[in-house]
Amino acid sequence: MRLLSRVQRPPERPFPGGADDQEIADLERRLGVPLPDSLVDWLRSCKGEAICAGGVLGARPDDESLDMATCLAMFPTWRDSGWLPVAGDGCGNYFVLVTSGELAGQVGFIDTIADPGSIESMEGRSLWVFLRRLLSQDG
Repeated sequence: MRLLSRVQRPPERPFPGGADDQEIADLERRLGVPLPDSLVDWLRSCKGEAICAGGVLGARPDDESLDMATCLAMFPTWRDSGWLPVAGDGCGNYFVLVTSGELAGQVGFIDTIADPGSIESMEGRSLWVFLRRLLSQDG
C-alpha cells in the first residue's frame, strides 16, 4: 500500500480505491473464471488504475483501457490458457497472471506483436512480487 500511495498519477485521474464485493463478483462474471485469492486481495486495494507505464488492470467497466475483462476479450485464447491480464507495458503488450498449470501464481510477459499466444518471459514468481517491482519502478 505504501508503494501504491507513492506512484505518480495524472492530476486528472485521482486514486479510484479498491473494488468492493459487488465489483469483484461482476468482474468474475464478465471474465467467466474465478479470480485467484491473490488477485482478489490486490483488487481490494486497487481496482485498476492508469499508473506505471501501461496501467494496472482490474474491475473497471467504467474505463475500458483499465478493465481486465475488456482486455481479455481482445485475446480470448488467454482464458483457455489460464492467463489473466493484470498490467500493460504502455506499448500494447501485457503482463498476465497464470492461474493454472505448473506456473500457476506467477506473472508472465506477453509480446502481443511477436506472439500473443505465448508467454515470452516470466516477470514475477507471484503477483505480489511482480506488483512490488512494477510499483517500485514508478514510485
